[in-house]
Amino acid sequence: MRRGGRRRAAPVLGLLLLAVLTGLVWYLAWQRLATPVPSTRTRSAVVVTPTAEVPQRPTAVFLGDSYVQGRGASAPSSRWSSLVAGERGWDEVNLGLGGTGYVATSGPEGCGLDFCPSVEAQVAAAVARAPDVVVVAGGQNDFTPYQDDPEAVDAAIAATFEQLRRQLPGARLIAVGPSTTRAVGAVAEAVDADVRTAAAAVGAQYVSLLEPNVIAPGTVLPDGAHVDDAGHRAIADRVLAAVP
Repeated sequence: MRRGGRRRAAPVLGLLLLAVLTGLVWYLAWQRLATPVPSTRTRSAVVVTPTAEVPQRPTAVFLGDSYVQGRGASAPSSRWSSLVAGERGWDEVNLGLGGTGYVATSGPEGCGLDFCPSVEAQVAAAVARAPDVVVVAGGQNDFTPYQDDPEAVDAAIAATFEQLRRQLPGARLIAVGPSTTRAVGAVAEAVDADVRTAAAAVGAQYVSLLEPNVIAPGTVLPDGAHVDDAGHRAIADRVLAAVP
């Protein structure tokens, strides 16, 4: 009886061993499939180069008369305002209107339009450009009004710079006094003094074109009122020397 029992147990143990080995084989095969195989491909690194920002150039608005507008210059690039803006690295916005002043207005003969407002009335247009720099130049067209009502001219000059400073508190303000193609007289000196005082009151830089007179006789055009390229260059050099 015992011998028969051993014979029957042997096949059972063999089957158990076969089942264990089969399971082990399947487990090892599954493990091999589940384990990720490292890629033999080399991925190129993506290098992100930051884009360098181009510094923004300051915007400079120029207010004034025909000299600012560029009358007498052979090209806009030769007018004194453009020469100054170019050398200082400013983007120029030229709002010059011939025949105008702090109180003086103009028309077709002066500015080429039916009506051109005074410099004081153009403050809003300058502020609208949100400039970094505002250059206000002129006053020679106010010489005649000054003889009739000096207080009105004085008030308009002061109001122009007060409005600019109030509405553009962070802007750089530059006041360029009047010029003259004639000998410097008492009226020219008085208007120039008003510009100097108004500029000082609001912390604006002041540039005199009368001390000494920047306009040389040889640069004056036949109309007696304007200057050529050399005259514009002389004004630009005076402003650049006074405004670092």
